[in-house]
Amino acid sequence: MRNTFLLSAVALYTVACATAPAPVVVPAAPTVSAQIDAEEYRKDLEAAHTHILARTDLTVPPADAPVVDLEAAASIPMPEHRTIDSAVRLFSVDMKDSIQASLIRSGKYKPLIDKALAAEKLPKGLAYLPVIESAYLPTLTSRAGAYGIWQFMPDTAREYGLRVDWWVDERADPERSTAAAAKYLKDLHRMFDDWALALAAYNCGPGRVRRTLNEAGATTFWELLEQGLLPRETRGYVPTFYATIRIASDPETYGFELGKPHEYDGKRVDVRGPVSLAYIAEVIGADEELLQEMNPALRRGVVPPGRTAVRVPAKHAETLVARADTLRQEDAYVKYCAFKLRDGDTIKRLARKIGAKPETLLAMNNLDEKDRLDAGDSIYLPVRARELSALLSRGEDYYAVRKGDTLYSIAKKNGLTVDELRDLNDLSKNAKLRVGQQLRVDAPNALAAGGM
Repeated sequence: MRNTFLLSAVALYTVACATAPAPVVVPAAPTVSAQIDAEEYRKDLEAAHTHILARTDLTVPPADAPVVDLEAAASIPMPEHRTIDSAVRLFSVDMKDSIQASLIRSGKYKPLIDKALAAEKLPKGLAYLPVIESAYLPTLTSRAGAYGIWQFMPDTAREYGLRVDWWVDERADPERSTAAAAKYLKDLHRMFDDWALALAAYNCGPGRVRRTLNEAGATTFWELLEQGLLPRETRGYVPTFYATIRIASDPETYGFELGKPHEYDGKRVDVRGPVSLAYIAEVIGADEELLQEMNPALRRGVVPPGRTAVRVPAKHAETLVARADTLRQEDAYVKYCAFKLRDGDTIKRLARKIGAKPETLLAMNNLDEKDRLDAGDSIYLPVRARELSALLSRGEDYYAVRKGDTLYSIAKKNGLTVDELRDLNDLSKNAKLRVGQQLRVDAPNALAAGGM
């Protein structure tokens, strides 16, 4: 599927256990509190990655390893392999605080995950896969671009029905991303008819796993692990998942406790945007920070144009329903507005006028550079409506080309770059100047449109 960031802190340890050079003593992995934010957790796991890469001891599970009750993990076949024992040791000692925080946090999402797994008739044990994916942090991002509790990459997320664009990233929505992950896991198991291989495919992609099986003439994940044929991270990913299941099925034996399951609070209300969560919070009498936490998929803190479901505390749902279609007309906080194109308007010229990047205007309107726009078409701009008229009415400055002028000399005189001068005048790289030619040279607007 993609390179999972969070596994970098644990997967490589279990693989190293199979190689068994001389043992190396390293500091304990950084701990993570239950309240830690995604960025701090990411940094802690990066540091842990460095330490674990150095660990190469414990080829054989310790003699005092606790007895495992495999019946507790009856929902999914539990293999026996030394890397699983090593991962249990790692979780129970070096990374105990981090894993404990994740297991406590799991209670918040367990009911909705169980519901999605049941809908697809999948093993309940898969509810603990986010322990090694994201620690149940909805906005955690890997260096490869995987995001959310289930660490979807954008293309896979869209393939499974999640919205990923400038306004919304449903990979961060616990309910919708979980439903998508359940469907994806079901498809992977259908492909391989084996959970170890399906989980490996979730980590590095089904095509990679299929090709490797065919090239090696192998039939199991464990054969591929022993031969070192899959990516190093994937070779550790599968054992660490089974280690998580082993711990979750009998947490007291390993010195852990699970978070108490509780229902994911709130009700969804369809709201017509754009309207800010700040204004919604003000209208319904809710805490803005709470609304942001309940709607992590709204990347800008704004309900996008059109109708979008917003999660609010159940006690405020009725109030929001009554105002859902009129809020956007009243919101003085929202930093976006609709604009109808006039003759001569282009994305580049509008962006320059309001102090935004052309790429921003294209992204927020789901446009490509090649898309044709005509007078009368409507687009959204990243600026408050009350500021737009003043920004667009700014005068335009012109320069008459003189003998000996070059694009560089004209740009320098007017505080522009050559690229900016070309953009202002739609000039190609091979364009030749003519004496007397009028070129626009108005300076860029200093305002950061829409506060961006």
